[in-house]
Amino acid sequence: MKAWQQTLLLGAGFGMAFLLGQRLPVGGGGDFPGKAGGGAAEPVLFAQGRGPTTPPPPPDPTPGAGTTGAEPAVVYSEEGGHSASANGFVAVTGSYGVGTSVLYLVDTVNRQLAVYEARGGSAEQRRVVLVGARRIDLDLQLEGYNDRSEYDYDRIKDVFQKRGRTGGDAKSSLDPGLSGRK
Repeated sequence: MKAWQQTLLLGAGFGMAFLLGQRLPVGGGGDFPGKAGGGAAEPVLFAQGRGPTTPPPPPDPTPGAGTTGAEPAVVYSEEGGHSASANGFVAVTGSYGVGTSVLYLVDTVNRQLAVYEARGGSAEQRRVVLVGARRIDLDLQLEGYNDRSEYDYDRIKDVFQKRGRTGGDAKSSLDPGLSGRK
């Protein structure tokens, strides 16, 4: 058989396999869980055999759980940050990059901020590093810094003073009734 005939037959074979794969339903067993009712389902792809990249939603609470006054449990995914506070400290964690986490620690009594980076991995690469620290008492007194908002603080303050208010429902140019005004 000639080379061009072999190439043609190989291409036709791949084409037939592709068409059969598009037409035949995928069963509900094995690595490809089916839909409820035993119907055909789309295959579920897992990243390197570790399960779905986005964790499935938590199961529905048991019927009547809301009527007993018990709050549903809060579930955080592995990618999300966490926060906690105690004894004048607020700690917030997050992650960026693979195997790298960040911790923001705020001392609310002394108005101090510290930022730490933690890395995992092999014994030589594991570390906790102080990224930066500073007092934030003067930062909290700024009316604006590097502010790229639509309205600056002084302009909004003037609007409220002209209305005789110190707070209340501010209007934005995004509101439907104010779309033509600024």
